[in-house]
Amino acid sequence: MPSPIRSVALVSMAMLTPAAFTADAPSKADLEALITQGQTFLLAQQQQSGAFAPGDKFVLGISQLALQTLATAPVALPASDPKIAAGLAFQAKFRQADGSFTEPKGSANYTTSLALMVFAATKTGTPAEIAAAQNFLFGIQNQDDKSLNKGGMGYGSRGAGNEDLSNTTFAVQALKESGIPASDPRMQEALKFIERCQDLSTVNKAPWVKGTGGAVYAPDESKAGGSWDGKPAAAGEKVELLPYGSMTYALISDYVALDVRPGDPRLETALNWVKQNYRFDANPGMRAGKEKEGLFYYYGMMAKSFGLVGATTIEIPRDGAKVTVDWRADLFQTLKGHAVTAPDGKGVYWQNKADRWGEGLPALTTSYAVLALKRAHATLK
Repeated sequence: MPSPIRSVALVSMAMLTPAAFTADAPSKADLEALITQGQTFLLAQQQQSGAFAPGDKFVLGISQLALQTLATAPVALPASDPKIAAGLAFQAKFRQADGSFTEPKGSANYTTSLALMVFAATKTGTPAEIAAAQNFLFGIQNQDDKSLNKGGMGYGSRGAGNEDLSNTTFAVQALKESGIPASDPRMQEALKFIERCQDLSTVNKAPWVKGTGGAVYAPDESKAGGSWDGKPAAAGEKVELLPYGSMTYALISDYVALDVRPGDPRLETALNWVKQNYRFDANPGMRAGKEKEGLFYYYGMMAKSFGLVGATTIEIPRDGAKVTVDWRADLFQTLKGHAVTAPDGKGVYWQNKADRWGEGLPALTTSYAVLALKRAHATLK
């Protein structure tokens, strides 16, 4: 069993020192013990409605992410479990006539994509429900030949031209998990959009491209800093969009889902970027004061991406040399060190004090953390 969890007052987000990077992967038993504690907290959050979060902020999306997490191996709960069944019934209340799953003023792309992921994880959903949700996601795909964002997906409520890599990643992953092949022409259009979010001149001719291999939020915007109006740069004009960690891992997972093979420069340069920027104290690339924003989503995408490419240990630069680290060990130690015992003693939770993108909500952040641990577990023999 893991050692006793520290109080939240003692938790520090200080950067891991070189000595803190451990050589050996955690055991399955250690991972399962921490996963179980996180799931105990999630299950304790379930409301009478079946939702896995109190209140009404992001409640559908949080509940769906919790369902996906709880139904994923190891320590997976079956669809017949009363709490999973209640969560599925809660999700069903939000199914719309257009095939989407959304709440008032919600982000239909995210919650419809999560519905497909929940169906895949729980092995539920009728063929008609799945097909309708897939058609909804393809229906919000930008089809404008003149648009910089053609092929991308946005929130589903802001109209064409507002597509981004985060929304597109959720849609691509959901479509692939629910049976749409990478060869589908619409998926290939999404791939072209994804390429325009990468800082790589062989696939992206935008004036902000420098060739690092990292990824930004959208072809015309980075949440780490910088924007572009889509027009050619004027003489002497500096156009800058800064790549950052969570989007670069999202890019990697999309490339794998869309059958980009090992050795392909698109994938290899993105992997090189994350190795050069390997860290757990921050979402790398984000500017000072914002470096912890999206941190737990970053952990989840890191675990998914390294798992998809079959990486267990990786080489990273340190003090002018290259050292080998096991990302699973570093992830486990980081999440174990930041786990907080629930006030009622029912499990542990995680919470990001940088409360952007909902990460101040414990049920959301705990779902990200537990899913990351489960993805690490899947790589162990």
